[in-house]
Amino acid sequence: MIKTSTFNLLLSSVLLFLSLSTQAEIKNISAANTQIGLQFVTTNLNYTEKSIEHIKADTEQGFVPGFGTNLSVMKDLVFGNDYLAFQFSKLNGTTDYIGATNTQYTPPQGPGILSYTPASNYGAVHQTDSAEMLDFSGKIGKGFEVSNSILVTPYLEVGHHEWNRHLNNNLSNISAYRYNISSNEDYNNYYAGFGTMGQITPINNLVITANAMVGGTFSPIMTATGSPSVLSAIGPAPSTKNYVLGASVVYKVGLSFDYSIYKNFHANAGAEFSAFDYGKSDSTSTIPSSYEPASQSNYTTVKTGIGYSF
Repeated sequence: MIKTSTFNLLLSSVLLFLSLSTQAEIKNISAANTQIGLQFVTTNLNYTEKSIEHIKADTEQGFVPGFGTNLSVMKDLVFGNDYLAFQFSKLNGTTDYIGATNTQYTPPQGPGILSYTPASNYGAVHQTDSAEMLDFSGKIGKGFEVSNSILVTPYLEVGHHEWNRHLNNNLSNISAYRYNISSNEDYNNYYAGFGTMGQITPINNLVITANAMVGGTFSPIMTATGSPSVLSAIGPAPSTKNYVLGASVVYKVGLSFDYSIYKNFHANAGAEFSAFDYGKSDSTSTIPSSYEPASQSNYTTVKTGIGYSF
């Protein structure tokens, strides 16, 4: 029969082991959330414009590669498991444009106002455009320990997205959605939303993170640049014109993996899907007028990289 002192010693040893095990598992997540890193980033853009008549105008699709950096911290600063994160990425590549070859015009809707409608032969034009993207965001939140290996972190996220769409037009038949020379459409918007990050460490050194966020865009604008003869958005416009766009709901979902490969050095990989819309702009006061049509943007982003936990 085990003596009471021996039993107490064994019980204390088991409790100590469990305590150390719990701390080690929580430290896995804290380490994954406290590092500076560099990633290779590639984003698949799926963009669709529709005219005011709800006819598909044009699309841009393709993989755009680049790089990203991140800095995140999870420390007991104020409330415990306090979380701060910052991300930046810059991409540069090409996308495939699909559109129509000519235009139709409906009767004026007012003084100097014309309705530009794409011809029904969407898909007749294929060409390659250049694309540049810049994104940055910040998060603040607090982690809650659900178990000795699961952490849930609600957070607030604020960010900015920019897409420079360089239209490389070599067509002889000008489309309502194309330019007659090489020109740019620069899309910009900010967003804010609430999200939750769920993390689990199933084995030592490995952390799996699932993430979801929903919010809204604000201050969306498209700036078109070219020459006075350029077809900007739908209809002619001056060489530089700002189109104030409509805001929309934005959401993100993602899954990522982080593994401590040697001491404080980490390898990580993840994928994220995000979606939002740009609402139709008001028609310009120029004669004849022009407008930027409503559009939908879907992004699928994959990141792989390394990090250093501190």
